[in-house]
Amino acid sequence: MNKALDRIQSALNYQSTGKWNPQFRNSGSGMMGTTGYLIGLCGGIHIGMVSMILLVYMAGLLDQEMPALLVNLLHWSTYVALLCTFHFLEFFSTAIWQPKVLSYDSFIVNHSQNYTIAVIASAVEYWLEDYLFPNMKHNPCAAWVGLTVVLAGQAIRTAAMWTCKENFAHQIMHQRIEGHQLVTHGIYKYLRHPSYFGWFYWSVGTQVLLCNPISVVLYAYASWSFFNSRIPYEEETLVQFYAQEYIDYCRGTAIGIPFVTSAIPCTSSSGSVSSSGNRGYQEVHRENS
Repeated sequence: MNKALDRIQSALNYQSTGKWNPQFRNSGSGMMGTTGYLIGLCGGIHIGMVSMILLVYMAGLLDQEMPALLVNLLHWSTYVALLCTFHFLEFFSTAIWQPKVLSYDSFIVNHSQNYTIAVIASAVEYWLEDYLFPNMKHNPCAAWVGLTVVLAGQAIRTAAMWTCKENFAHQIMHQRIEGHQLVTHGIYKYLRHPSYFGWFYWSVGTQVLLCNPISVVLYAYASWSFFNSRIPYEEETLVQFYAQEYIDYCRGTAIGIPFVTSAIPCTSSSGSVSSSGNRGYQEVHRENS
């Protein structure tokens, strides 16, 4: 199992091709061009399938309700199209606002082995449950809720990247870059980590859309664990860069991800003052002093 995952991750990083072709290593043009083409091709095929199924249905070409197979294909194609759109927008937004750091990693298709496992597990659960419990997947209410959450999450994350502009980065900044500014306007006026907020709900929403009960729980837990570790650490670095300005900013904004709290004296996930966060920051501050 581990060997299979290693091979998949190796393929995502073009390691075999990169051994003999320099364009397929170190974020070469071959890596970016090929990945962009494949994402566009995959997304285009599935958008076409969604369009075709909806046109057939709305044109009244079906004598009865939409067959189960078409419902399944509609849900799955919508999911894949949204997944491709997400990865495209990650790369495109970086290309617009951070061209100097643009790389193959900007697609984040090779985010981590855990991300790869999550995507594979989602697909396995969907088609296995559809085979064993076909009625489970025919839940239009859940599908619509999931679609709404995914679109909202995507809109918020993309809005965050475009509001932050050149101040946004996929990697945590450990040393303040000259000219970097604390963004507090637009969506950042209400959420201090809107890109994380959007990604969290986007990831959970994809599994609600697919009516994947197991993956809904696992995606929620995995995403929460990731951000519960990342956000406090990132806020500690931001307090070092902006001192009281960032602390004051935190007090008027929320994280928005349930039960994720700050390690500095600002607010909890809902925006209320967190006493435990005060203690956490004081300990960190003493260690860094």
